[in-house]
Amino acid sequence: MDSNKDVIRFLNANLPQSDSILLGCRADDNIKGHECCEYNLIAINDSQSSPHKLRYFSQASSSNKNSKKIFLVRFLSTEELYKNSLIGYSDFGYYPGQLFQNKESNPFQQKNRTYRRAFKSRLKSEILNNIYDLSLLSNTLSRNRANESTISFELKLVSLRTLRNYIHKYLNKEHRPSHLKYQINSVIQNESMTIREGIDSILEIIGTHRFNISVLNRSENSLKFLLGNIPSPTKRLILDKLQFLREKSMYVDGMLLIYNYILDNYMGPEQKLSYPQLLRRTIDIDKKEKTTLIKEINFLINSNKELI
Repeated sequence: MDSNKDVIRFLNANLPQSDSILLGCRADDNIKGHECCEYNLIAINDSQSSPHKLRYFSQASSSNKNSKKIFLVRFLSTEELYKNSLIGYSDFGYYPGQLFQNKESNPFQQKNRTYRRAFKSRLKSEILNNIYDLSLLSNTLSRNRANESTISFELKLVSLRTLRNYIHKYLNKEHRPSHLKYQINSVIQNESMTIREGIDSILEIIGTHRFNISVLNRSENSLKFLLGNIPSPTKRLILDKLQFLREKSMYVDGMLLIYNYILDNYMGPEQKLSYPQLLRRTIDIDKKEKTTLIKEINFLINSNKELI
């Protein structure tokens, strides 16, 4: 597991009594976390209530005193962990505190088992939602009720959702936003030629062949407008990651990170109505003919059907 000593050092200094788990790419043995990746932790201590459910900590690395590690800690009670349906994880690192150390089972392990049992049914639901949304796009386009730019925006994000579901199905775990390209390549390298060709076609729909430093810079500038001028740890994290990926010339990784962030944070009806042009610029919409969009929609419908 990545940087286990840094996590133990942080927990001993800041949360010595809490039972905690490490989530995300830092807990995934198949992925090497980027230097810019935060440490996602859930900490439980039923004997104390925290007024701040989500907190950011910065701490010098044990291996490099000039390097700062970011720890994102969500404080929950045992009951809150059980009830929160949005929390799920296939990989985790457990750091016992006082509460569960003498028990054979704990809520972290139970949550993991529940998540894994429901993984296939949840994946099927996501795929069916994709097919439904693509069918709506097809009907809208055929009736000339939306312009090509709106359809292209929606289509690119459904394409990303389809790629994420390839990851979910063939890697049997959740996607890692900062490592989507790596996970997609893992599927391509280990699956059949048919699956590889399907993924390549979806990447072409998204336009990854066009991603370069200019595209990344334009999309990042638009994203900054969406994030606003108010300083926040979340804003700092996403922008720090984009800066890291740009410096490493990992432009596809940077654009997929932006796509994923928009998909998870700006797809509500009110947001799409309030920021239509800005969202399209962030996603870097390219002009496509109506016939091309229809062809891409039909391809994605068939691709999602094959994932069921």
